[in-house]
Amino acid sequence: MKHGAARRARLAGLLGIATLAMLSAVSACAQQGGGGNNTSSTSAGAARGVPPLDSVLARAGRGRQHGSDSAKVTVIEISDFQCPYCRMFFDSTYRRFDSTYVRTGKVRLVFVNYPLPMHSQAFAASKAAMCAGAQGRFWQMHDILFSRQRDWAGQADASQRFTRYAGELGVNAAEYRDCFDNDRVAPLITNDLTQAASSGVNSTPTFIINREKVLPGAIPYADLAREVDAALAAAQNGGTPPAGTPPQP
Repeated sequence: MKHGAARRARLAGLLGIATLAMLSAVSACAQQGGGGNNTSSTSAGAARGVPPLDSVLARAGRGRQHGSDSAKVTVIEISDFQCPYCRMFFDSTYRRFDSTYVRTGKVRLVFVNYPLPMHSQAFAASKAAMCAGAQGRFWQMHDILFSRQRDWAGQADASQRFTRYAGELGVNAAEYRDCFDNDRVAPLITNDLTQAASSGVNSTPTFIINREKVLPGAIPYADLAREVDAALAAAQNGGTPPAGTPPQP
């Protein structure tokens, strides 16, 4: 009993939602070495007419949450937009999972950024998604980044492509450029990285279900659905409630 309680406490640490033991899988992108990340220094000041920094961060933080706030199950997805295995999950599992569980109100899905240092454009891709998220377009940018990963992942500087993608989504161009160029959402991404790394995360994708179950790798739909169904049944019977939302830096 004490052992189970201790395990749940450890799983509750990551971003105030869950933490994991050091895990890697064949179907996952794994960090190599202890190097840092690709964050650039945050520029001071904001262009006239754009939202203040705290507002951008708050909206971006909310934007990466998908589904009903009253859902009985919360799934945390720790992911890297440049990771081929994260794209594999997107291609094989995400859309069906989204339509069956998230859009029906059964599951709330929260995306946690973990851009690995070996992926040169991953941090910039996270910025693009979070800046789009500040305008309510995180999941649309999420879909574009994964579906077109092969187009931008090999580029020396993919930022122009990300700007073009944002334009396709109809975001306010000036707000997006200020957010991206001045690293407005970098604190959120860095916080994701720091919390995940300090909890022992070293591979993407990794999924956490209601602080109880850790699933590393590009998990097939059937396996993810089975675990989520079990969590739904447990919640229905008074089991572990869904965890809270990621804290803002």
